[in-house]
Amino acid sequence: MQSLMQLVQKLRVPLTNGAAEALKQKPADSPCPEDQFYLPDFTATSNVVILLVGAQLVALLLSLSGNQFAGNYFNTLARISLLVLWLAVSSAWLLSIARPLFCRFNVSAASVLAVLLVAINTVVSSEVVYWFGTVYGDPLLDGPAAMFPQNRPVFVLRNLLVALLVVVILLRYFYVSFQWKQNVERAATFRFNALQARIRPHFLFNSLNTIASLTRSNPAAAEEAIEDLADLFRASLGRPGQSVALEDELDVVRVYERMERQRLGSRLTVNWRLEDLPLETPVPSLTIQPLLENAIYHGIEPLADGGVVDIAGECRDDMVLISVTNPLAQVDQRPQGRGHQLALDNIRQRLELLYGNRAQLEVRELAGQFSVLVGFPKLAGA
Repeated sequence: MQSLMQLVQKLRVPLTNGAAEALKQKPADSPCPEDQFYLPDFTATSNVVILLVGAQLVALLLSLSGNQFAGNYFNTLARISLLVLWLAVSSAWLLSIARPLFCRFNVSAASVLAVLLVAINTVVSSEVVYWFGTVYGDPLLDGPAAMFPQNRPVFVLRNLLVALLVVVILLRYFYVSFQWKQNVERAATFRFNALQARIRPHFLFNSLNTIASLTRSNPAAAEEAIEDLADLFRASLGRPGQSVALEDELDVVRVYERMERQRLGSRLTVNWRLEDLPLETPVPSLTIQPLLENAIYHGIEPLADGGVVDIAGECRDDMVLISVTNPLAQVDQRPQGRGHQLALDNIRQRLELLYGNRAQLEVRELAGQFSVLVGFPKLAGA
Protein backbone atom coordinates (compact mmCIF):
# COMPACT_ATOMS: atom_id res chain seq x y z
CA MET A 1 0.00 0.00 0.00
CA GLN A 2 2.83 2.38 0.78
CA SER A 3 4.37 1.75 -2.63
CA LEU A 4 1.05 2.45 -4.34
CA MET A 5 0.70 5.72 -2.43
CA GLN A 6 4.20 6.69 -3.55
CA LEU A 7 3.16 6.08 -7.15
CA VAL A 8 0.09 8.28 -6.81
CA GLN A 9 2.16 11.06 -5.24
CA LYS A 10 4.82 10.91 -7.95
CA LEU A 11 2.41 10.88 -10.86
CA ARG A 12 0.49 14.09 -10.19
CA VAL A 13 -0.42 14.21 -13.88
CA PRO A 14 -3.87 15.38 -15.02
CA LEU A 15 -5.04 12.64 -17.37
CA THR A 16 -8.15 14.25 -18.83
CA ASN A 17 -7.70 17.99 -18.84
CA GLY A 18 -6.40 17.98 -22.42
CA ALA A 19 -9.93 17.72 -23.75
CA ALA A 20 -10.99 20.79 -21.82
CA GLU A 21 -8.00 22.74 -23.08
CA ALA A 22 -8.89 21.82 -26.68
CA LEU A 23 -12.24 23.60 -26.35
CA LYS A 24 -10.69 26.91 -25.38
CA GLN A 25 -10.99 29.46 -28.16
CA LYS A 26 -9.78 33.02 -28.46
CA PRO A 27 -12.44 35.63 -29.11
CA ALA A 28 -12.84 36.55 -32.77
CA ASP A 29 -11.90 40.18 -32.07
CA SER A 30 -8.68 39.56 -30.15
CA PRO A 31 -5.13 39.85 -31.55
CA CYS A 32 -3.86 36.56 -32.91
CA PRO A 33 -0.46 34.99 -33.63
CA GLU A 34 0.81 35.44 -37.15
CA ASP A 35 0.36 31.77 -38.04
CA GLN A 36 -3.29 31.92 -36.94
CA PHE A 37 -4.39 34.90 -39.04
CA TYR A 38 -7.14 34.08 -41.50
CA LEU A 39 -5.45 35.46 -44.62
CA PRO A 40 -3.72 32.64 -46.54
CA ASP A 41 -0.04 32.56 -47.42
CA PHE A 42 0.01 34.16 -50.87
CA THR A 43 3.65 33.16 -51.38
CA ALA A 44 2.74 29.46 -51.56
CA THR A 45 2.85 28.06 -55.09
CA SER A 46 -0.67 26.65 -54.97
CA ASN A 47 -2.09 29.96 -53.77
CA VAL A 48 -0.25 31.88 -56.49
CA VAL A 49 -1.79 29.64 -59.15
CA ILE A 50 -5.26 30.08 -57.66
CA LEU A 51 -4.69 33.85 -57.48
CA LEU A 52 -3.71 34.10 -61.14
CA VAL A 53 -6.57 31.91 -62.33
CA GLY A 54 -9.08 33.82 -60.21
CA ALA A 55 -7.78 37.17 -61.46
CA GLN A 56 -8.09 36.03 -65.06
CA LEU A 57 -11.67 34.89 -64.46
CA VAL A 58 -12.50 38.32 -63.01
CA ALA A 59 -10.95 39.95 -66.08
CA LEU A 60 -12.99 37.70 -68.34
CA LEU A 61 -16.22 38.61 -66.56
CA LEU A 62 -15.43 42.32 -66.72
CA SER A 63 -14.67 42.14 -70.43
CA LEU A 64 -17.92 40.27 -71.11
CA SER A 65 -19.87 42.97 -69.30
CA GLY A 66 -18.84 45.48 -72.00
CA ASN A 67 -19.79 45.64 -75.66
CA GLN A 68 -18.11 42.52 -76.98
CA PHE A 69 -19.72 42.87 -80.40
CA ALA A 70 -17.90 46.09 -81.29
CA GLY A 71 -15.08 44.18 -82.97
CA ASN A 72 -12.41 44.94 -80.35
CA TYR A 73 -13.31 42.37 -77.69
CA PHE A 74 -9.88 40.74 -77.53
CA ASN A 75 -8.23 44.13 -77.28
CA THR A 76 -10.51 44.97 -74.35
CA LEU A 77 -9.82 41.58 -72.73
CA ALA A 78 -6.06 42.12 -73.04
CA ARG A 79 -6.21 45.56 -71.40
CA ILE A 80 -8.43 44.40 -68.55
CA SER A 81 -6.37 41.24 -67.98
CA LEU A 82 -3.13 43.18 -67.68
CA LEU A 83 -4.59 45.58 -65.13
CA VAL A 84 -6.44 42.94 -63.10
CA LEU A 85 -3.43 40.62 -62.96
CA TRP A 86 -1.20 43.47 -61.85
CA LEU A 87 -3.66 44.55 -59.15
CA ALA A 88 -4.09 40.95 -57.93
CA VAL A 89 -0.36 40.19 -57.72
CA SER A 90 0.65 43.55 -56.22
CA SER A 91 -2.19 43.49 -53.68
CA ALA A 92 -1.33 39.94 -52.61
CA TRP A 93 2.32 40.95 -52.24
CA LEU A 94 1.40 43.97 -50.11
CA LEU A 95 -0.93 41.86 -47.94
CA SER A 96 1.83 39.32 -47.38
CA ILE A 97 4.25 42.03 -46.30
CA ALA A 98 1.66 43.63 -43.99
CA ARG A 99 0.60 40.32 -42.44
CA PRO A 100 2.70 40.79 -39.25
CA LEU A 101 1.11 44.23 -38.84
CA PHE A 102 -2.41 42.82 -39.21
CA CYS A 103 -1.76 40.33 -36.42
CA ARG A 104 -1.27 43.17 -33.94
CA PHE A 105 -4.94 44.12 -34.28
CA ASN A 106 -8.20 42.27 -33.85
CA VAL A 107 -9.92 40.67 -36.82
CA SER A 108 -12.22 43.62 -37.57
CA ALA A 109 -9.45 46.24 -37.53
CA ALA A 110 -7.11 44.01 -39.54
CA SER A 111 -9.81 43.46 -42.17
CA VAL A 112 -10.40 47.21 -42.50
CA LEU A 113 -6.64 47.77 -42.89
CA ALA A 114 -6.50 45.07 -45.58
CA VAL A 115 -9.34 46.71 -47.51
CA LEU A 116 -7.67 50.13 -47.24
CA LEU A 117 -4.36 48.70 -48.45
CA VAL A 118 -6.00 47.16 -51.52
CA ALA A 119 -7.93 50.40 -52.19
CA ILE A 120 -4.76 52.51 -52.01
CA ASN A 121 -2.93 50.10 -54.30
CA THR A 122 -5.82 50.22 -56.79
CA VAL A 123 -5.95 54.02 -56.85
CA VAL A 124 -2.18 54.41 -57.18
CA SER A 125 -1.97 51.77 -59.94
CA SER A 126 -4.87 53.40 -61.82
CA GLU A 127 -3.21 56.80 -61.58
CA VAL A 128 0.07 55.37 -62.88
CA VAL A 129 -1.69 53.75 -65.84
CA TYR A 130 -3.46 57.00 -66.69
CA TRP A 131 -0.21 58.95 -66.32
CA PHE A 132 1.54 56.64 -68.78
CA GLY A 133 -1.25 57.25 -71.26
CA THR A 134 -0.95 61.02 -71.04
CA VAL A 135 2.85 61.07 -71.21
CA TYR A 136 3.63 58.46 -73.85
CA GLY A 137 0.81 58.77 -76.32
CA ASP A 138 -2.06 60.76 -77.70
CA PRO A 139 -5.30 58.94 -76.86
CA LEU A 140 -6.75 60.13 -80.22
CA LEU A 141 -4.18 58.08 -82.10
CA ASP A 142 -4.51 54.41 -82.90
CA GLY A 143 -2.00 51.82 -81.78
CA PRO A 144 -0.55 51.33 -78.28
CA ALA A 145 -1.76 54.72 -77.05
CA ALA A 146 -5.36 53.64 -77.52
CA MET A 147 -4.91 51.06 -74.76
CA PHE A 148 -4.71 53.75 -72.08
CA PRO A 149 -7.84 55.25 -70.46
CA GLN A 150 -9.17 58.58 -71.59
CA ASN A 151 -11.56 59.46 -68.75
CA ARG A 152 -9.55 59.66 -65.56
CA PRO A 153 -12.34 59.95 -62.88
CA VAL A 154 -14.44 57.17 -64.41
CA PHE A 155 -11.40 54.93 -64.85
CA VAL A 156 -10.14 55.34 -61.28
CA LEU A 157 -13.57 55.15 -59.64
CA ARG A 158 -14.60 52.06 -61.60
CA ASN A 159 -11.39 50.23 -60.72
CA LEU A 160 -11.77 51.19 -57.06
CA LEU A 161 -15.37 49.96 -56.83
CA VAL A 162 -14.57 46.65 -58.53
CA ALA A 163 -11.51 46.13 -56.33
CA LEU A 164 -13.45 46.87 -53.13
CA LEU A 165 -16.24 44.48 -54.14
CA VAL A 166 -13.83 41.67 -54.95
CA VAL A 167 -11.62 42.12 -51.86
CA VAL A 168 -14.61 42.25 -49.47
CA ILE A 169 -15.99 39.01 -50.93
CA LEU A 170 -12.58 37.33 -50.76
CA LEU A 171 -11.90 38.44 -47.19
CA ARG A 172 -15.27 37.08 -46.11
CA TYR A 173 -14.52 33.79 -47.87
CA PHE A 174 -11.05 33.53 -46.29
CA TYR A 175 -12.43 34.26 -42.83
CA VAL A 176 -15.27 31.71 -43.07
CA SER A 177 -12.89 29.08 -44.46
CA PHE A 178 -10.38 29.76 -41.69
CA GLN A 179 -13.04 29.50 -38.97
CA TRP A 180 -14.34 26.26 -40.46
CA LYS A 181 -10.82 24.82 -40.55
CA GLN A 182 -10.20 25.82 -36.94
CA ASN A 183 -13.48 24.22 -35.83
CA VAL A 184 -12.55 21.00 -37.60
CA GLU A 185 -9.11 21.02 -35.96
CA ARG A 186 -10.61 21.68 -32.52
CA ALA A 187 -13.07 18.84 -32.97
CA ALA A 188 -10.23 16.54 -34.04
CA THR A 189 -8.10 17.65 -31.07
CA PHE A 190 -10.97 17.11 -28.65
CA ARG A 191 -11.61 13.64 -30.05
CA PHE A 192 -7.88 12.81 -29.94
CA ASN A 193 -7.62 13.92 -26.31
CA ALA A 194 -10.74 11.94 -25.40
CA LEU A 195 -9.27 8.79 -26.96
CA GLN A 196 -5.94 9.46 -25.24
CA ALA A 197 -7.65 10.01 -21.90
CA ARG A 198 -9.55 6.75 -22.33
CA ILE A 199 -6.46 4.62 -22.84
CA ARG A 200 -4.28 6.20 -20.14
CA PRO A 201 -6.28 4.92 -17.14
CA HIS A 202 -6.45 1.53 -18.85
CA PHE A 203 -2.65 1.40 -18.99
CA LEU A 204 -2.36 2.67 -15.42
CA PHE A 205 -4.80 0.15 -13.94
CA ASN A 206 -3.26 -2.81 -15.77
CA SER A 207 0.22 -1.75 -14.70
CA LEU A 208 -0.91 -1.41 -11.09
CA ASN A 209 -2.45 -4.90 -11.22
CA THR A 210 0.85 -6.27 -12.47
CA ILE A 211 2.74 -4.46 -9.72
CA ALA A 212 0.26 -5.67 -7.12
CA SER A 213 0.94 -9.27 -8.14
CA LEU A 214 4.66 -8.65 -7.59
CA THR A 215 4.29 -7.22 -4.09
CA ARG A 216 3.91 -10.69 -2.59
CA SER A 217 6.38 -12.64 -4.71
CA ASN A 218 9.08 -9.99 -5.13
CA PRO A 219 8.55 -6.76 -3.12
CA ALA A 220 11.88 -5.28 -4.19
CA ALA A 221 11.03 -5.72 -7.88
CA ALA A 222 7.57 -4.26 -7.26
CA GLU A 223 9.02 -1.14 -5.65
CA GLU A 224 11.49 -0.69 -8.50
CA ALA A 225 8.68 -1.10 -11.03
CA ILE A 226 6.62 1.54 -9.26
CA GLU A 227 9.43 4.09 -9.44
CA ASP A 228 10.12 3.38 -13.12
CA LEU A 229 6.45 3.57 -13.98
CA ALA A 230 6.00 6.87 -12.14
CA ASP A 231 8.95 8.45 -13.94
CA LEU A 232 7.70 7.29 -17.33
CA PHE A 233 4.19 8.54 -16.67
CA ARG A 234 5.47 11.92 -15.66
CA ALA A 235 7.74 12.15 -18.73
CA SER A 236 5.48 10.76 -21.45
CA LEU A 237 1.97 11.53 -20.18
CA GLY A 238 2.53 14.91 -18.58
CA ARG A 239 1.65 16.80 -21.78
CA PRO A 240 -2.05 16.20 -22.48
CA GLY A 241 -3.00 16.44 -26.13
CA GLN A 242 0.62 16.24 -27.33
CA SER A 243 2.61 13.46 -28.90
CA VAL A 244 5.76 11.95 -27.42
CA ALA A 245 9.03 10.96 -29.03
CA LEU A 246 9.23 7.40 -30.32
CA GLU A 247 12.13 6.84 -27.94
CA ASP A 248 9.92 7.68 -24.94
CA GLU A 249 7.16 5.42 -26.22
CA LEU A 250 9.58 2.52 -26.60
CA ASP A 251 10.88 3.15 -23.07
CA VAL A 252 7.32 2.71 -21.78
CA VAL A 253 7.05 -0.56 -23.72
CA ARG A 254 10.32 -1.86 -22.27
CA VAL A 255 9.28 -1.03 -18.71
CA TYR A 256 5.98 -2.83 -19.26
CA GLU A 257 7.88 -5.80 -20.73
CA ARG A 258 10.15 -5.91 -17.67
CA MET A 259 7.19 -5.93 -15.28
CA GLU A 260 5.41 -8.68 -17.22
CA ARG A 261 8.57 -10.77 -17.42
CA GLN A 262 8.90 -10.59 -13.65
CA ARG A 263 5.31 -11.83 -13.39
CA LEU A 264 5.40 -14.52 -16.08
CA GLY A 265 9.04 -15.57 -15.72
CA SER A 266 10.43 -17.80 -18.45
CA ARG A 267 7.03 -18.07 -20.12
CA LEU A 268 7.58 -14.65 -21.75
CA THR A 269 10.29 -13.80 -24.24
CA VAL A 270 10.36 -10.58 -26.24
CA ASN A 271 12.59 -10.25 -29.29
CA TRP A 272 13.40 -6.68 -30.27
CA ARG A 273 14.41 -6.03 -33.88
CA LEU A 274 14.56 -2.27 -34.42
CA GLU A 275 16.66 -1.16 -37.39
CA ASP A 276 17.87 2.44 -37.06
CA LEU A 277 14.50 3.98 -36.29
CA PRO A 278 14.33 7.80 -36.01
CA LEU A 279 13.75 7.92 -32.26
CA GLU A 280 12.80 11.62 -32.34
CA THR A 281 9.71 10.90 -34.47
CA PRO A 282 6.56 12.03 -32.62
CA VAL A 283 3.81 9.48 -32.00
CA PRO A 284 0.68 9.44 -29.85
CA SER A 285 1.62 8.19 -26.41
CA LEU A 286 0.62 4.61 -25.60
CA THR A 287 0.57 3.47 -29.22
CA ILE A 288 2.98 0.51 -29.06
CA GLN A 289 2.47 -0.51 -25.40
CA PRO A 290 -1.17 -1.66 -25.86
CA LEU A 291 0.00 -3.90 -28.70
CA LEU A 292 2.48 -5.67 -26.40
CA GLU A 293 -0.15 -5.83 -23.66
CA ASN A 294 -2.63 -7.49 -26.03
CA ALA A 295 0.05 -9.84 -27.34
CA ILE A 296 0.80 -11.02 -23.79
CA TYR A 297 -2.80 -11.23 -22.62
CA HIS A 298 -4.27 -12.89 -25.74
CA GLY A 299 -1.22 -14.79 -27.00
CA ILE A 300 1.20 -15.66 -24.17
CA GLU A 301 -0.91 -16.15 -21.02
CA PRO A 302 -3.31 -18.76 -22.51
CA LEU A 303 -0.33 -20.96 -23.50
CA ALA A 304 0.97 -23.26 -20.77
CA ASP A 305 4.55 -22.91 -21.96
CA GLY A 306 4.24 -19.26 -22.92
CA GLY A 307 5.81 -18.00 -26.12
CA VAL A 308 7.79 -15.35 -27.95
CA VAL A 309 6.63 -11.86 -28.89
CA ASP A 310 8.47 -10.22 -31.79
CA ILE A 311 8.67 -6.42 -31.94
CA ALA A 312 10.19 -5.35 -35.25
CA GLY A 313 10.67 -1.88 -36.67
CA GLU A 314 12.05 -0.41 -39.87
CA CYS A 315 11.99 2.72 -42.03
CA ARG A 316 10.53 2.32 -45.49
CA ASP A 317 10.58 5.39 -47.72
CA ASP A 318 9.36 8.16 -45.40
CA MET A 319 7.37 5.88 -43.10
CA VAL A 320 8.18 4.26 -39.76
CA LEU A 321 6.76 0.73 -39.55
CA ILE A 322 6.55 -1.23 -36.28
CA SER A 323 5.00 -4.69 -35.97
CA VAL A 324 4.13 -6.76 -32.90
CA THR A 325 3.69 -10.50 -33.50
CA ASN A 326 2.60 -13.15 -30.99
CA PRO A 327 1.54 -16.83 -31.08
CA LEU A 328 -2.14 -17.71 -30.93
CA ALA A 329 -3.71 -20.24 -28.62
CA GLN A 330 -6.56 -22.50 -29.63
CA VAL A 331 -9.90 -20.77 -30.07
CA ASP A 332 -11.37 -22.35 -26.94
CA GLN A 333 -8.35 -21.19 -24.89
CA ARG A 334 -8.43 -17.54 -25.91
CA PRO A 335 -9.72 -14.91 -23.45
CA GLN A 336 -13.23 -13.71 -24.11
CA GLY A 337 -14.15 -10.04 -24.51
CA ARG A 338 -13.70 -7.14 -26.91
CA GLY A 339 -10.85 -5.40 -25.09
CA HIS A 340 -8.40 -6.44 -27.81
CA GLN A 341 -10.50 -4.91 -30.62
CA LEU A 342 -11.26 -1.78 -28.60
CA ALA A 343 -7.56 -1.11 -28.09
CA LEU A 344 -6.86 -1.51 -31.82
CA ASP A 345 -9.77 0.79 -32.70
CA ASN A 346 -8.47 3.38 -30.26
CA ILE A 347 -4.97 3.29 -31.76
CA ARG A 348 -6.33 3.42 -35.32
CA GLN A 349 -8.50 6.45 -34.62
CA ARG A 350 -5.70 8.36 -32.88
CA LEU A 351 -3.28 7.70 -35.75
CA GLU A 352 -5.85 8.80 -38.32
CA LEU A 353 -6.58 12.00 -36.41
CA LEU A 354 -2.88 12.83 -36.20
CA TYR A 355 -1.63 11.67 -39.61
CA GLY A 356 -4.75 11.37 -41.79
CA ASN A 357 -4.70 8.81 -44.58
CA ARG A 358 -0.92 8.34 -44.19
CA ALA A 359 -1.41 6.35 -40.99
CA GLN A 360 -1.39 2.56 -41.19
CA LEU A 361 -2.72 -0.15 -38.91
CA GLU A 362 -2.92 -3.64 -40.38
CA VAL A 363 -3.98 -6.80 -38.54
CA ARG A 364 -2.89 -10.20 -39.83
CA GLU A 365 -3.65 -13.70 -38.53
CA LEU A 366 -1.82 -16.51 -40.29
CA ALA A 367 -0.40 -19.93 -39.36
CA GLY A 368 -0.97 -19.59 -35.63
CA GLN A 369 0.53 -16.10 -35.50
CA PHE A 370 -1.21 -12.80 -34.83
CA SER A 371 0.52 -9.64 -36.07
CA VAL A 372 -0.31 -5.93 -35.89
CA LEU A 373 1.56 -3.47 -38.11
CA VAL A 374 1.56 0.24 -37.20
CA GLY A 375 2.87 2.86 -39.63
CA PHE A 376 3.25 6.64 -39.39
CA PRO A 377 5.32 9.35 -41.13
CA LYS A 378 8.78 10.27 -39.89
CA LEU A 379 7.96 13.96 -39.60
CA ALA A 380 5.33 15.56 -37.36
CA GLY A 381 3.92 17.78 -40.12
CA ALA A 382 3.75 15.06 -42.74
